[in-house]
Amino acid sequence: MTRRANQLKQLTIRGFDPDVEDELRDLVKREGLSLNQAVMQLLRRAIGQRNIADRGNRVGRALDDLAGTWSAREAQEFSDAIEPLERIDQTFWQTSSRRAGHRS
Repeated sequence: MTRRANQLKQLTIRGFDPDVEDELRDLVKREGLSLNQAVMQLLRRAIGQRNIADRGNRVGRALDDLAGTWSAREAQEFSDAIEPLERIDQTFWQTSSRRAGHRS
């Protein structure tokens, strides 16, 4: 197995005490974090990771492990697959009355 295959991607936690939920939501409001960011911050603190200011609070970190992992063949297959999405439909840019077939 690769390192990525062993990484925990998602975790569901059940049974929050009302006091714990209240404190968590207070942290979210006080520090302007998302609920997920607040939980990650608390978990990192709990396991002793003190240098957390630059970790986990940026959008897009979930895909960092994928960067640069495609082969040239995979990249080409992806480009081929999305090619139809890159075509511009000129009729879309016409006025709505012309698109509907009405004449002015």
